[in-house]
Amino acid sequence: MQDFDVIIIGYGPTGKVLARLLSDAGKSVAIVERWPAAYPLPRAVGYDHEIKRMMHKLGVAQKIEAVSRPMHHYIWYNADWKVLIELDQSVESISGGPLGYLFNQPELEQILEEDLLGRPGISLFLSHEALSVSQNENGASVVLAPFNGADIPVDMAEAKTISARYLVGCDGANSIVRTAMNSEIYDHGFDADWLVVDVIPNEGTDLPIPDAAQWCNPARPTTIVPSGVRNRRWEFMVMPGEDLEELAREEKVWELLSPWITPKDGKIIRSATYNFRSRLARGWRKGRFLIAGDAAHLMPPFMGQGMCSGLRDAWTLGWKLAAVLDERATESILDDYETERSAHVDAVIRTSMQMGQIVCVPDEAAAAERDAAFFSGKVPPPPAFPGLSGGMIDTDETGAPIGLAGALMPHSDLSDGTRTVRLDDLRDRPGFVLLVNGLAHDGITPVAAAAMEALDCLAVPFSPARYSDVSGRLSEMFAESGAKAVLVRPDFYAFGSAETADQAEAMLVRAARMLTGKDIGATVKATAK
Repeated sequence: MQDFDVIIIGYGPTGKVLARLLSDAGKSVAIVERWPAAYPLPRAVGYDHEIKRMMHKLGVAQKIEAVSRPMHHYIWYNADWKVLIELDQSVESISGGPLGYLFNQPELEQILEEDLLGRPGISLFLSHEALSVSQNENGASVVLAPFNGADIPVDMAEAKTISARYLVGCDGANSIVRTAMNSEIYDHGFDADWLVVDVIPNEGTDLPIPDAAQWCNPARPTTIVPSGVRNRRWEFMVMPGEDLEELAREEKVWELLSPWITPKDGKIIRSATYNFRSRLARGWRKGRFLIAGDAAHLMPPFMGQGMCSGLRDAWTLGWKLAAVLDERATESILDDYETERSAHVDAVIRTSMQMGQIVCVPDEAAAAERDAAFFSGKVPPPPAFPGLSGGMIDTDETGAPIGLAGALMPHSDLSDGTRTVRLDDLRDRPGFVLLVNGLAHDGITPVAAAAMEALDCLAVPFSPARYSDVSGRLSEMFAESGAKAVLVRPDFYAFGSAETADQAEAMLVRAARMLTGKDIGATVKATAK
């Protein structure tokens, strides 16, 4: 039996990023994947500024930028091509650069895979099927066997068992890990079949299409978006009574594409029907088992947040697992993982559904009512993108976040007078950062120092003698909030904020207590006596 710190089932973007984070933290990771390589056809096509920030931290942002393009205006039209909604994705985000980007998933996955190969602690069990999973109080194990996907899919004669302290299911909607956990699935109720078509236009072809659009045409709701630098995607709603196999025939696909592109203009990469669902698992951890990505949640694609949500899972779970494995944190922070991520994902699913309900209107009379509501200005704007509402953040006695707690923090370039560096690059791996701007005194008390040591926290002071904020985003955040110190978690979200040195010390002590389960302040004061 081979033993690891963590076993990950599933080698998609979520599994790859989680494995990379654990490798960087010095952990041994086994990845089990039934296929020999990443799925070679497009699926997700969008990521946002927060995900690009992750890619910068992983050191692969420039390569991913080469296979991506910024998103400009995302426009929703009615059947007559009159604008219902125009979402400007080109505006400056708090992470720097535009709000959104469009990409080709196979190219992104290849970059993540090439980055992961050869890193210390990584063991790949590709072309292996996870047959069963089990756990006890000390760890988890997986029985796996070679899988060839052909006439003899699984070779039981070669079955073996591997074990680890934790097992994470990044294994999609039919997750074997989630099934073993008996996690309840809550269905939000969105259910629509769509035909998804990816096309590569010929070089030099100028297509008469909008850049990124939803055509809210009741005769056939249609999505038109780029898929990376060159490729294009169309998504067609399956109308009531249509036969899915008939709709997916190549002749029918070209018929649907004919208003915009013909066979002489390009070629179809793939076409497939998908059932867009809205589902959320309840129970993301059971003992040594955890789930992430599509194993934990599914959502309609209208916000482009499916893959993004999985990567946020990995980013949060990565630092939490590393801290627990290093015995710097109590295991209870793994329960906070669901508290934090589930509420966030739930809000994103609900907004995605709201947007989908605008698009998926196959009735002409209902579509006319929708159009009239938009043209009259009676439709409220989409809700703000969520932050964290619970878990390891600073809250009051009612459980409400204090100050900036739970908010995604701005990113900026910093200058010390001799060089400019990304804020996120001040640490060589994800970790806590204390942003300090104008506290009454610069000295760190013994209690605060002990709490920062427990948190593995780096202090970043803003003053003429230390760092200046090149972009101004952090300065704006401090000015608007009134905060003088902000404690930022390894996943870029604020644990909390403080306006005085005493409040900052108390905040650090609360954070250290949540992470370690120990009262750092009491320990330091007792030692001083």
